[in-house]
Amino acid sequence: MKVTSKQIAEICGVTRGTVDRALHNRPGIHAATRDKILKVAAELGYRPHFLAQSLVKGRTKTLGVILFDIHNRIFAQLYHSFEAEARRRGYVVYLVLSNKDKELEIQYINSLLDRQVDGIAITPVNFGAEFASLLAKAQAPVVTFGNRVSADIPFVWIDDRRAIAESVRHIYAKGYRSLIYVSPPLRLKGKQNIGTPEQRHLGLLDACGELGDLRATVVTDRDFVPAVVRALEETEGKPAVLCSSDVYALEIVREFKQRNIRVPGQAGVMGFDNIDTLQYVDPPLATVDYNVDEIGRLAAELLIRRIEGQVIPPRTNVPHRIVDRESL
Repeated sequence: MKVTSKQIAEICGVTRGTVDRALHNRPGIHAATRDKILKVAAELGYRPHFLAQSLVKGRTKTLGVILFDIHNRIFAQLYHSFEAEARRRGYVVYLVLSNKDKELEIQYINSLLDRQVDGIAITPVNFGAEFASLLAKAQAPVVTFGNRVSADIPFVWIDDRRAIAESVRHIYAKGYRSLIYVSPPLRLKGKQNIGTPEQRHLGLLDACGELGDLRATVVTDRDFVPAVVRALEETEGKPAVLCSSDVYALEIVREFKQRNIRVPGQAGVMGFDNIDTLQYVDPPLATVDYNVDEIGRLAAELLIRRIEGQVIPPRTNVPHRIVDRESL
């Protein structure tokens, strides 16, 4: 049975106000009385009523995080750093996974708000003015990452457009004149929030516009591996396959090995994200690195700062860099 401050007061022969002062180290109590109360509380295994304290303080010291899933290591890494920063600042984190389901995402937002979290960080699937209004009217601050919702809702990520444009230029500088660009989420344009894939695709178009003799094929198929193989067979010369995520690149490298297509002898391959499992890949995969741990940490820091009433920037960019490895 849960021990209450009333029971401690009765055992010690004092008022509940005196117990409260002792348990919260407030003035107006003799040292001997405080020691007695703390000793009794420890012996009884007393724990303060968290929800009651939350009502008094107006905060629950909890945060909500909504991710697509954690199959992609980038999200697992991001959550790990977010939780570590939140914990360092005294917050507990609820993690829920939308599985890219728009209705489920809204259910989770409402569920977290019902649990009175102090703030929510989200990689959104929903988009548009109605969704932006929902987040703006939420009774807790919101920070987004991965996909942006609106200029009014703080966003933490990298400059995807610039990163892909630099990747294309890097591939071109290595002598490739044919490019197969792999981004399956582009097929969902207009159906869900694909802000990051769209920005990366714009970066591809930017670079191709600058490099007049670079021929590019864009693969958006859900079953992208056979589509890449077909594109490879139809491409003259040695192409480079640039993927909008490392997970796509790893699938392609595996298929190429099964088909005895040499990487980079017959085709170069480059990913995006620099997930931690790349250290086990042969040949080492060229990719785009950005400090995902810093994104997670910043998302937690900025969200907590906003909870505390501070003004935070509408957009925070984390630097990226090209990682050149043997797959190109």
